[in-house]
Amino acid sequence: MSDPRPAPIYQAPGASSPPPPRVARGLDGPRGLTAARRAARRHRDLGITVLYALVLLGILAGLVYPLRRHVESKRQDLLGRHESPGWRLAQAAQFGMATASGTSVRIVPGAPPLELADLPAQAVTLILGGFRGPYVVWLWVQAEQEKQANLHFDLIDRYTKIAALQSEYAEVWSDLGWNLAWNLSAQWHSLDRKYQWIRRAVEFLQEGNRKNPRNAEIMAALGRVYSEKLGRSEEAPYYRPRIRQDDGRSTFLIAYEWYDRARKANDRYGTLRGALSTAVIYSQACHNVSYYATELTQDAHDALRQSLDARRAGDEDAARAKFLDGLRKLDEAVAAWTWARGEWQDHAVRFEREGIPSVLSAVYQRFYAAADANARQLREFRAQLTYENLPERFPHFQRPDLNV
Repeated sequence: MSDPRPAPIYQAPGASSPPPPRVARGLDGPRGLTAARRAARRHRDLGITVLYALVLLGILAGLVYPLRRHVESKRQDLLGRHESPGWRLAQAAQFGMATASGTSVRIVPGAPPLELADLPAQAVTLILGGFRGPYVVWLWVQAEQEKQANLHFDLIDRYTKIAALQSEYAEVWSDLGWNLAWNLSAQWHSLDRKYQWIRRAVEFLQEGNRKNPRNAEIMAALGRVYSEKLGRSEEAPYYRPRIRQDDGRSTFLIAYEWYDRARKANDRYGTLRGALSTAVIYSQACHNVSYYATELTQDAHDALRQSLDARRAGDEDAARAKFLDGLRKLDEAVAAWTWARGEWQDHAVRFEREGIPSVLSAVYQRFYAAADANARQLREFRAQLTYENLPERFPHFQRPDLNV
């Protein structure tokens, strides 16, 4: 039987004929068997994967359930509240609708209203379940190692996660805020870079105050940063003008406001847990009014000295302008010292009534007497001062010290 294929139009001499085309075979052929085996292997691998996943889920459930049952329940007992994950998840699901309608959302009764930025932390808490505790411990270990290794920006990330997962504990905010403001800022040589790290600590503590608006410990920690780090540290001559520029007020006024909020919050909610006594912490509000009055007195002294310098240089207009500025600042200083005297008097009377040690009582009385004397002396100096007698009276005006 002849080959039905057409003959090639041209074939080079000595070239062999092209191979015949391969005929497709049925499912029983070699190719069909190979495809079937591959499909069977895929099904078998999928089954093994599913089996491994089920075993892993069983192991995780065996680990998470005891943690969730014992560790998480103890945490909720300490917080004085109980809520199921399903209930919290349902509350979180309603967040968008409630926010759009202008309603304040609280995942937990009595907690502060949530904002959109709080949802990631809530979601992570629900996902971690009983593993939240071990994960936070791991974050603390990593944060300490990164602090020792000077990995500052990774450290900020660790601190943010720790605070998000333990936001109800004031000690977390105050301790990490202290570390940012004191330990980490000290690792930089540039005063501007130091200042930026301290401002980061302030932002961190302000976030803690937002999430714990009744906690006096976080408020006192903010007052401490403004007073001790920004107001009276060795670098304070650089920091104080920066605070005036950025916040528009004296750092001591801001410190007073935070300490004042702390003592009012503690009077109402009793949230101070520090080692120092309440009388000592409350006294920081009085101290910062005295620091503020001292700062204003320094400003008045400097303005009057500049007036004398301008007069010696023959610039009469600048000399008179600086003199008037000095008088205005003297008036402000007298008012501030009068305010400080009232703060110390109220503080001493209150805690004497509550039975503080006699040593503390004597200290508070001494601060009251100093504020009273400063107010009287500055008032007398201001009443007798004129532009003409400034050269002879100014040497008796001593520039006070902030006790840095």
